[in-house]
Amino acid sequence: MRHIIDDQVVLSRPLEGPLAPQIAAFARCAREEGYARQSRYRRVLLAAGFSRWLGQHAVRLRRVSSAHPTQYLRSRARQVQVHKGDAAALRQLLGFLRRHDLIPEEKVASHRLTPVEQEARMFEQYLRDDRALARATRVNYVPLVRGFLMDRFGRG
Repeated sequence: MRHIIDDQVVLSRPLEGPLAPQIAAFARCAREEGYARQSRYRRVLLAAGFSRWLGQHAVRLRRVSSAHPTQYLRSRARQVQVHKGDAAALRQLLGFLRRHDLIPEEKVASHRLTPVEQEARMFEQYLRDDRALARATRVNYVPLVRGFLMDRFGRG
């Protein structure tokens, strides 16, 4: 039996789990963003499997967190090969769900920056804004300065 998601994505199994009602909208969003048909199919297939897994683990839609895709991919890797873009596709799915207020934004615990890290960030900002140096230059210089400051001043 065929289960039509949109005009170009058809699955062999019915959608299950807490994300099932949103998967067609996710597929439309991927089409609007210009993803190729095969890539959209892969994303929908992954979202359908993730939704089924969430249902099997009794995770309700409002309880889905950023930890669940990692757990799902670990579980999936026991049965099939996980592809390189799978984690990114699931992050996009969570972003889609958050943009539509279907799952809550996660609170990010802020940590105090050490004085060394504060100086390293200020140095990076200086290189970017005042000196207009390329990203590659900043990527190479900032770790050297951070290492020097750590060596010279420790964590204080």
